[in-house]
Amino acid sequence: MSAHEFQLAFSRLIASPQLCRRALAAEGDFFSDLDLTEKEKQRLHSVVRQKGISACCSLYRMNRVTPVYSQLSNTCALLGDGLIPLIEEFWEYLTEPSLQFREEVLGFGNFLMNRITTGSICMPYLKEVLQLEMAMNELSYLPEGACRILKFEHDIGCVLQALAAGNLPDESIPASTVEYKMYIRNHKIEMDPLSTGISLMA
Repeated sequence: MSAHEFQLAFSRLIASPQLCRRALAAEGDFFSDLDLTEKEKQRLHSVVRQKGISACCSLYRMNRVTPVYSQLSNTCALLGDGLIPLIEEFWEYLTEPSLQFREEVLGFGNFLMNRITTGSICMPYLKEVLQLEMAMNELSYLPEGACRILKFEHDIGCVLQALAAGNLPDESIPASTVEYKMYIRNHKIEMDPLSTGISLMA
């Protein structure tokens, strides 16, 4: 039996409810691109007909979306209902996930930043909030003394305050040319404006 191909097909099904539906509709031809025995194909078709497949797909998706929700919470808040279609697109794009928090957040962050840079997504303040949270996520895995230099188009403090209050779309956020140093100190992430040295807790 081609164990590797069978496991690959099974993992693809668990990762995508849409794929399960397509497998049901396509019947025997669906797994033709994989080196599977007829017995393995029958087993996979049996799997997609099980009542528990929906729960398996839901658990898988929850495990993958949790890092994004927890580490890029402000980014998710800005995206609102637009998050889920982007997550779906990202999962289609990244076919071999690691399921590790660091890699999932970095992968989705880079995916989203690329969409912003190319103009596919145009949303005020999204790039700055994503930039900040990606730097925070990256630093959280680095040793004491590690730092990143960030520059935002708008006052990032005002952006975060307005976002927390739920009135960011109605606020007029002042522009900014200040560079910030974000770093680890005493196991906490801090951020200082380089021009003044005033410490801001991130």
